[in-house]
Amino acid sequence: MSETLRILALIGPITVATGLTALVASRLVARAGLAATMIAIAVVASLVTVIDLVALNHFMLISPSDRIEVVLVAGYSLSAGVAAALIVGHTTTRALTRITGVARRLGENQLDARVGDLRASPELRQVGTALDLAAQRIADLIETERRTEAARRDLMTSISHDLRTPLANLRAMVEAIDDGVVDDPGIVREYSAQMLRSIQTLVAMVEDLFDLSQVDAAAFRTDARSIAVADAVRHAVELCDHDARAKSIGVHTDLTSAADARCSAKLARVLDSLVDNAVRYTPTGGSVTVTATTVNGALELSVQDSGVGLTGGQRDRVFEPFWRGDGSRSTRGSGLGLTLAQRITHALGGEIHALSGPGGGSLFRVVIPDDRSLQGSGVDAQ
Repeated sequence: MSETLRILALIGPITVATGLTALVASRLVARAGLAATMIAIAVVASLVTVIDLVALNHFMLISPSDRIEVVLVAGYSLSAGVAAALIVGHTTTRALTRITGVARRLGENQLDARVGDLRASPELRQVGTALDLAAQRIADLIETERRTEAARRDLMTSISHDLRTPLANLRAMVEAIDDGVVDDPGIVREYSAQMLRSIQTLVAMVEDLFDLSQVDAAAFRTDARSIAVADAVRHAVELCDHDARAKSIGVHTDLTSAADARCSAKLARVLDSLVDNAVRYTPTGGSVTVTATTVNGALELSVQDSGVGLTGGQRDRVFEPFWRGDGSRSTRGSGLGLTLAQRITHALGGEIHALSGPGGGSLFRVVIPDDRSLQGSGVDAQ
């Protein structure tokens, strides 16, 4: 056997060990980082060259003066380093190809494209994670924009619908009086009363829209004005007294442990909306009960009616702006009362829930923590 073949036979096991080392390096690249791995490969290749030359020379298997044998060993060492670099580089190339493909798909508006888990260096994993996060944020922003646009269209449609009826009534009556079609004093007075009601409807809608735009959690929580719970309930009942009498609806109150408690002045607006809504959708001869209690320091307000109740789908939408239980939208109101009640309650750090079933009446419950409701400054709202 020639010396060259003998050297190759001795180098064979070292070659296998070097290959296994490269495979291990390809797995470690996911932990060590790309730069550190490349440096390690260069160092290992250099050390392999030196160790091979020293070992073979020590055992006199190679002569430093034999250029062919020296070049052979050096070539092997270089090949081992290149092989290790290729194995590690394959992992990196695969990860970069995946990232590039996802970026291209995102550029083509395929916003569901994701890089996912990468078996690559920490640097490339960070790039993949950042790309996925950016894609998710873009998708969320687009979805939010779509929902906002849909809500804007619904808002404009609802406002247009609710404004059209009172404005049309006003126009018809004014034209009738102005053209002399109606000149009887009694009918003119009746028209005047109807015009006043239409104007009041428009004013109420504008005020609700303004209040809705002014709801701000920070401002609400720093508002120290308070009002007695009994006064807030009394005010809500008095506001709907005319409509309740007209429909023979009994409105009852039960303040129990909250009779002497105080609450945020903003809660009066919530109670006004809940009681008014209950009276509006309770049939003739029905009843409405307003309850206020304190439980574990929190204030609970509930308004129960004996109306037709709400279905599951209606409960899901009852707090939407301009949504109404009657599809014809024939009842009075702007459709913003419950929306305002919900936003005011949330701004005060509380919760409001609609609990009811078809035929069993509706129950609206408001729960406000004590530090938002019972710790007012004691200054009554005007």
